[in-house]
Amino acid sequence: MYTAQALATATPLRNGLWWLIPREYGAWSMLLTGYITTLAVADRLTPAAVWLLPAMILLLMAKEPLERLLRVQRGERRLLWRYLGILLAELLLSGGFGSLAAASAHNATIYVLPLTAAPFYAAAMLLGFWGERWRTLRELVATWGLLLAVPGTWIALGLRADMAMWIVYVGLVLHFLYGVGFLRLQIVAARTNMEAAEVRQGTILLAGSASMITVGVVVVSLFGYLPIWAAVPLLPQMVRAYLWLGSGQPWLEMNRMGRQEVALATAILVLFTLVAHA
Repeated sequence: MYTAQALATATPLRNGLWWLIPREYGAWSMLLTGYITTLAVADRLTPAAVWLLPAMILLLMAKEPLERLLRVQRGERRLLWRYLGILLAELLLSGGFGSLAAASAHNATIYVLPLTAAPFYAAAMLLGFWGERWRTLRELVATWGLLLAVPGTWIALGLRADMAMWIVYVGLVLHFLYGVGFLRLQIVAARTNMEAAEVRQGTILLAGSASMITVGVVVVSLFGYLPIWAAVPLLPQMVRAYLWLGSGQPWLEMNRMGRQEVALATAILVLFTLVAHA
């Protein structure tokens, strides 16, 4: 279980070129889940979609040299040019793969994707520089930006932006936002020594609001405004919260959170695929 001391421990620096790969595993999960879920729901794969994946991955990887570049101190010209060179190389490679995707799809709209993601990207980085108190807001902003992989992949598949695309996008955004909320609740509890009852109340709030949104979607679908499978995205988060509440355990073991998030992302992918093709 995490403690305040463990949470405050700095992550050791990685040797070699491993620093080029962002350590935000949640970011990787959002990007790849959005991409794979879109392919599964659309039930197709095109050359453009294949080219788009490395373009998006390289954009995500550009975060590391950009952050280091902004933190370079005066007089460290060698580091300045190193980080700048890596950043430009990743952006150029991303642009090259993006151009291949746009050419394969015969759709220049793909070029709009990084422009659309840029404000989210910039806001998330700025909030990160402002300190730990803005971490939750940063993660919420990043979630909306990273999951633009859904409309981007949808376009690369040669499909029109329709209700199904927006259900996948907004549904995954809600899924991951609730995951962020659940994680932050546990971290704050560990850092501030919150009472177990307060943690349970916070979990009830998350589970209850997710339930209300799901019920609302079901009611709206009865009038024909949405397909019933639009209610699927929050089901895994609801089940996780209610199972935890019913277990009688006062705390959630933080070292299990990573495995839980992978399991939930897999569940949402499978559920989306099954109901979309039912």
